[in-house]
Amino acid sequence: MKEKYPVSGFTRDKEAIYVNGIRIFVPVEYDKFKAGIPKKRHKTLFELSTITGMRYAEIQRLYDHPEWYSESRNQIRLNEDAQKKVKRKAKERTIDLLPSTFPYILDQFFNWHAPPDIDTWNQDLKRWAVKTDFNPFGISAKTTRKSIESWMLSSGVPPFKVYQRQGHDPQTSLYHYQGLSFTDIEMHQIKKRLMEWGVLRTDS
Repeated sequence: MKEKYPVSGFTRDKEAIYVNGIRIFVPVEYDKFKAGIPKKRHKTLFELSTITGMRYAEIQRLYDHPEWYSESRNQIRLNEDAQKKVKRKAKERTIDLLPSTFPYILDQFFNWHAPPDIDTWNQDLKRWAVKTDFNPFGISAKTTRKSIESWMLSSGVPPFKVYQRQGHDPQTSLYHYQGLSFTDIEMHQIKKRLMEWGVLRTDS
């Protein structure tokens, strides 16, 4: 049986950060990994996945529903059908706190081929990890979502905002990420990146 988020054959990296076995990137690692992705359309998919923190299945559905994005509000609105998550807490979810460059990223996303199936995407991520000298253990389609969520919580974004954006309740988010420990340098880089992306604001 094929593993949805394969880890077989790899050993956990003692220097890396994980949440429930899923690899968490810090900004330097994110940049290095993205630079190692050969095709621009895959770079865009990786960037979109990280910035929005959306589930991979939601991104696949978004491709077929560009009307879910409001350019005037710079928001993605996911209705109940968009989420299709048994444990979802809200019937509708809004992905906001997006960078001013997001319309350009989304335009690239819609004008290329549809995202690959999740098994292909996971295998691609593993392959690019090896290419860029990353330990592939725990790197999967969930890496981007869990990375941005951990960045938001560690940077002081109010849990209720993280919940609204990510579709988790605050208790679950805090439970998963409370043990994470970023270095001072990493925290500086995380806050800087979140401010560049519009996720972290001085009025938040």
